[in-house]
Amino acid sequence: MITVQVLMSAYNGARYLPQQIDSILAQSGVKVSLLVRDDGSNDRTLEILRAYEKRYQNISVYMGNRKGAAAGFYDLLDHADLSNSYYAFADQDDVWMADKLLRAVTILEQQPKGQPLLYAGKVICASKDLAECRKVSYHIRRGPSFGNALAENICMGCTEVFNARLLKLARGHLPEGGIMHDWWLYLTAAYFGKVVYDHHANILYRQHGDNAVGMQNRWGARWIHRAKHIRQMQHKLSGQAIQFQNAYGQKLYHVECRKETAGGLCKNNRCRRCRQTASLDLLCGYRTDLKKRCRIVLDKQIYRQSVLDDVIFRMLFMIGFL
Repeated sequence: MITVQVLMSAYNGARYLPQQIDSILAQSGVKVSLLVRDDGSNDRTLEILRAYEKRYQNISVYMGNRKGAAAGFYDLLDHADLSNSYYAFADQDDVWMADKLLRAVTILEQQPKGQPLLYAGKVICASKDLAECRKVSYHIRRGPSFGNALAENICMGCTEVFNARLLKLARGHLPEGGIMHDWWLYLTAAYFGKVVYDHHANILYRQHGDNAVGMQNRWGARWIHRAKHIRQMQHKLSGQAIQFQNAYGQKLYHVECRKETAGGLCKNNRCRRCRQTASLDLLCGYRTDLKKRCRIVLDKQIYRQSVLDDVIFRMLFMIGFL
């Protein structure tokens, strides 16, 4: 049976934690283990986790200093057991359908072997008592790609399932900070391997006031949220691209193309790797180069899924905001 290690970062989650852990333990068709990092909780979270750890042999818990969600998940990547076939991120307050992991693993098993693989999908937004549920309506227009990952993250961490090859690659090249773990895996898998996006939803994504990262499922609410947090986007995409470029260095260049061009990209960016690297270089340097700024506005490799989003972001690229 295929093994999946679930990585969960917990912080003051006593209210919803048992329901989520129970749904993870109830997964069908795969052998599951759960590794939980407590991020310095001051409620009953650690007490609940220790009780589960004592009761179930496939649950391990360790404590850490308060780092926040992203850094906590990066720490979990460093502590993951490398003997597993697949891994999954888990939030502390959701509820998983019984076939959540089996569906993801089945889809990943159908992909070509020997490359980093990432699965992500949609979620069902639920009220805090799970009484009201609605499927997230985001439209994935062109599918996942590295160019899309440079502009936005469509892979929610709570849906992500990935193979050991991606875990080993990512944890050897982690960002310095400020980048969400799920976005970093999307960038890494899209560049070096393959990302599969599932339009089926198999998670109840609980919405409540204590969410570290919430979701706006309605069009108007999304734009109000973006307007309020516009300053957080300033130079974010170019800064993130620079971190990716620094983290992976020479790994970003195809070996055969380096030989062909004495260290550069292949002519006319014929191969996928060189096209991706060209887009990355463009985003990294566009703010200080007027020619690159004009080119990135016209670059079809870098895109957002929503047509309106895409137009607005190209306008922001033109003024060097992103």
